[in-house]
This record gives sequence, C-alpha cells and structure tokens, in this order.
Amino acid sequence: MISLRVGDCKVDILPVVSGLVSEGQKVRDAYGKYEAYAVSLGIEGVEAVRRRKEIPEDLYEISELDIVYAERMSYFGEVEAPSPAFCELIDLCTTDGISVIPLDMKDEDFDTAYMNCVSAFQFTNQHRLAKKGMKVTLDIGSPEAMAKSWDAFVSQNKGLRKLDLFREKYIAKEIRSTAQYRKSLLAVIECERADGIAELLSDE
Repeated sequence: MISLRVGDCKVDILPVVSGLVSEGQKVRDAYGKYEAYAVSLGIEGVEAVRRRKEIPEDLYEISELDIVYAERMSYFGEVEAPSPAFCELIDLCTTDGISVIPLDMKDEDFDTAYMNCVSAFQFTNQHRLAKKGMKVTLDIGSPEAMAKSWDAFVSQNKGLRKLDLFREKYIAKEIRSTAQYRKSLLAVIECERADGIAELLSDE
C-alpha cells in the first residue's frame, strides 16, 4: 500500500498485479475502510466489468502482448481477464451500492491518446515485441517483480511508454480532483503504474 495525503484526503494506492486471480484477496482485505473507491479503468471499463457476466467472452479485446503477459504471469498462478483485482473491487462496491470512481480515460479519449503517442511503425512492431516476449528473461522474484519487469520490456516500444506516462499523469490528475471532495480514498491501480502515479501526487 502507498499512503499519501492529497489536500485533506487520505489516499491509499493499492498496487495490484493485473490478471492474477490471487490478487483479489488484497482488495478484500483493504475494502470497507474508506469513504470512496477508485480504479484505474475508464468509465466504459468499469461498466464492462460490472456487467461482465452479460458480455460474451469473445467480445473482450485482448492484445497479442496481453496474451503473452498472461502466459508468463501464469508462472505464479491462475490468470484471468478482466483483471480479478478490479473485478473484486467493482463487485464489492456494487453489492454495497457504492459507485466506483473511474480514474482512467474514457474510450474515445484513450483512442485519441493512443494515436498521438504510438506511431504506425510502433503499432506494427508490437507483433515482433510479443514474439520476443515469450523468450525474454523476466524477474520471477515475485508477481510484482515480474509485472514490472514485463513493463520495462514492453517500454522498449517508445510509443507505448509515452502512452503509459500520459496515463499516469491523467490518473494522478483524477485522484487530485477526487481528493478535493473526499476524506479517504482507496485507488486500486496496476503495480507497474502505481509508483509513477504516487510520485506525481507527491510532487504536488
């Protein structure tokens, strides 16, 4: 857990490993102690997770890089999509009648950011990166270490790295905005983005 004061609000960032089923327990352990809850998804992503049992599995878009990531992360246990930690938070809040705050961009804005950050060459280069990802040496000291090691590998694609940094700034801005109206906030964020977001908030 990364704990910060943002204005008068106590903000706890809970870093989670995307996809790993066992990460749901982290959310269950932290839940119930905050005025508000947020997740690093856009508004459409939150709704898709909330209604995921109504959506056919073949409608979920999973990139080639995400498929390789899931294969590598399965070293630590069962992997599912959508991310079980995000599902757990949204399910708990739905049961209690609490609205989950979306911290990431809505789909239209994300698409624009993607096109601004990732060139055509960098987009097509992701296939080569995914193939290489099946063989690259990753840190297997812990699930968090592997997730961050994978992120560093994918960041060789400068367009994707630029997009990740843009997301971190956007999410930090949304947390600051939310903190103006709350006394306590739990933000569930993928571990590879959590440190950068916390640093941005601390700099303020």
